[in-house]
Amino acid sequence: MNATRNSDGTLTVPMRAETNGIIGDALVTIGPDHPDYEAWDTWLRKQAENNNA
Repeated sequence: MNATRNSDGTLTVPMRAETNGIIGDALVTIGPDHPDYEAWDTWLRKQAENNNA
């Protein structure tokens, strides 16, 4: 799963999900108010720089 930057400024990122004892991975859309937003934003910027190098 890959993280992506959406046109509205949100990010779609992979996250671990757990419900009723079932564990899996999901893609979740997060905005700037999410605690993990800054870390994902920084990671996506570094990926873009590495791809352009």
